Amino acid sequence: MRIGEIAIIGPDNDIKKRFIEAVCQKVDVSNDQLTFGRMPIDEQITLHLYGISVQQSNSKVSWDLLARKMLGYVVLFSWENPQSFELVKATLDELTTRYDATLVVAANVQNGGFAAHPTLLDEGIAITTDAKLIFCDVSNSESVRQVLLTLVNLLIDKTP
Repeated sequence: MRIGEIAIIGPDNDIKKRFIEAVCQKVDVSNDQLTFGRMPIDEQITLHLYGISVQQSNSKVSWDLLARKMLGYVVLFSWENPQSFELVKATLDELTTRYDATLVVAANVQNGGFAAHPTLLDEGIAITTDAKLIFCDVSNSESVRQVLLTLVNLLIDKTP
């Protein structure tokens, strides 16, 4: 059995938990700091999804240790809430500048609405060429699968 580990990073525990629940048969761990679920791909491959809580004052996350283990990252925030993006901005900057991290920035939209807060549009979202911005609905399993598939495609594109 091969295991691929993906970190789902964001400030909102409920959004991360719903993201993981959308593609995992069950959530094995769920608390304020971590949500964990397994997504079987087939009999030989399983993805472990780690929902990691990120707050402004959260310097407890050891990115040095995580970066060695993770296949990639999904940075998840609420498109309608500018504070949600502000909370992940520092982590996003660190992952893209300090580590050779493959990541997808996933903006959660509810009920198909794409109305963004003006702050997000004014400041923009800076990501590297090794990352992609994608919209998703964490309550929709097909939408969550598309986020994960985008991450896998980025990983494949990185291979020589």
